[in-house]
Amino acid sequence: MIEEKHIPVLLSKVIEGLNLKNDSTVVDATVNGGGHAREILKRIGQEGKLIGLDWDSGMVEKLQKDLGGEKRVKLFHSNFSELEKVAGSFRPDAILFDLGLSSLQLLASGRGFSFKADMGLKMTFDLNQRPNAEEFIRIAHVKDLEEVIRKYGEERFAGRIARAIAEYRAKKRITSAKELSEIILRVVPRRGRINPATRTFQALRIYLNHELENIESGLAGAWKIVKPEGRIAVIAYHSLEDRIVKKFFKEKAKGEQGKLINKKPIVPNREEILENPRSRSAKLRIIEKN
Repeated sequence: MIEEKHIPVLLSKVIEGLNLKNDSTVVDATVNGGGHAREILKRIGQEGKLIGLDWDSGMVEKLQKDLGGEKRVKLFHSNFSELEKVAGSFRPDAILFDLGLSSLQLLASGRGFSFKADMGLKMTFDLNQRPNAEEFIRIAHVKDLEEVIRKYGEERFAGRIARAIAEYRAKKRITSAKELSEIILRVVPRRGRINPATRTFQALRIYLNHELENIESGLAGAWKIVKPEGRIAVIAYHSLEDRIVKKFFKEKAKGEQGKLINKKPIVPNREEILENPRSRSAKLRIIEKN
């Protein structure tokens, strides 16, 4: 199993923005590798509570072992779209959504999230979910493939990539992330540091996991359960996610239901990007409920 250090993105800005107190109840709706969660626990004292959710059962199990002795912590294997249901009667003072994948998920899950490793091609957080990436690529019409890659990856070479996949699968079944990446690399020119397969992998992951719909449901649920004067912080990593968050927050502020803590998104500084290149596209937005 590949091990890589998980570095939480915009950690100090998130902690500052959540406005935590010694007895705060906090929801980490994407608890993931626990990078933000551990720092939150330091700030909320022994009277505070942390509720963590993650759709990836492997991440929940790992964190359960790491934080097993913490009575202040409750962890749930659940998607944040079900936040309101999971919350039950508790009302948090702060809620965090970090919409990115951790290094552990990218490289160690074996599910094909990363095109850099030779692993299976699943790309679903819930292993029982169907179709997974391998199945979708095998059965999807070339036009549907093109639409998914263009819409969710904002990839201008979507048509070229979809046709290349269709031609390759006619001869051989595509079963690994590396194999898919190599197909894309043959037809898309490399420019700059970004791997040409990045947008296609992003598109498949977003589409298969219904990520954009889940963000909308998660934000709506978070707004219902967060206390007045409580805060919601969201870290988004690409324009489709950030657009949803920006629109939701703007509507709440316009309707005088909340106030924007930062009118422009907070982004990583040069030092953080050098330490953690995956943070380069991160945008943090925070709102406080009236």
